[in-house]
Amino acid sequence: MAGQQEIDVALLAANFDVISNLPKNVKQRVCALKKLQRESIKIESDFYKRVHELELEFEQKFKGIFDTRRAIVTGEKEPTEAESDVAILEGLNEAQLADLNKTTEADPSAKGIKDFWLTALKTHDLISESIEEHDIPILSYLTDITTAANTDPMGFKLEFHFATNPYFKNTVLTKTYVLNFDPDEDAPIAFDGPHIVRVIGDQIEWEDGKNVTKKAVKKKQKKGANAGKFLTKTVKADSFFNFFDPPKSKDERNEDEDDEQAEEYLELDYEMGQALRDTVIPRAVLFYTGELQSDDMFDFPGEDGEDISDYSDDEA
Repeated sequence: MAGQQEIDVALLAANFDVISNLPKNVKQRVCALKKLQRESIKIESDFYKRVHELELEFEQKFKGIFDTRRAIVTGEKEPTEAESDVAILEGLNEAQLADLNKTTEADPSAKGIKDFWLTALKTHDLISESIEEHDIPILSYLTDITTAANTDPMGFKLEFHFATNPYFKNTVLTKTYVLNFDPDEDAPIAFDGPHIVRVIGDQIEWEDGKNVTKKAVKKKQKKGANAGKFLTKTVKADSFFNFFDPPKSKDERNEDEDDEQAEEYLELDYEMGQALRDTVIPRAVLFYTGELQSDDMFDFPGEDGEDISDYSDDEA
């Protein structure tokens, strides 16, 4: 993932003796190279900003294609033979294609492509790791995923479009990534491209009893007057929809929160956002057919406890 990275202290220590023993004039030359490096990083920063401007420009060129894709997936548009004259799977010979196409008959009642986005998401290893069984019926209502670059603030957003469903009231769930394209003034040489500043997720308006991001657990009290008794409470449950309740940025955290662990979660969240934006959205049909896959992994943190229900809205 592009972002700020700490200098490897062990590696620095290993080179310290080498640097310290250099002649003074050679050290001056190394310093000159370091200054050149800083100038190079400024140019690199400008490069990423220009790339972001190009993304904004080319989004309009992709929009027509992606709008047509959405219409076909949802059944609003029926493609003609001329619009469909490519092999459904690449690399098959004529006999294999003939066998593939003769296994089923046309179904006039079938509208669009059922579970198109659900199948695409489940094929991407990084994303599929976050999808639980109770998420699948909800993701069946997903009709489109779109992305757009932002300029104020700099970054990008993801939009998940849903058909009317019995799980939540939202028709669109948005996730926004705010990025910094400039090197850190305190550590410019650590610059490795745009780095995450903040992530903002929509609040999901769950229908009563349908919130799959919560679950009731029963834990045995070890101390106090209630020692030995079981207490029921609601905790966070593993779910794809935790994606819209993103980790806090450094400026949003409390002093007692573990910065290292929080940064790790933030980076993983950003990695998933990038995977959706850079691979799944532009090449969704290839994930649907299984012709394109990913080897990345992603896990949401869970909590220990005895599950006594799949989900709940109320604190016990």
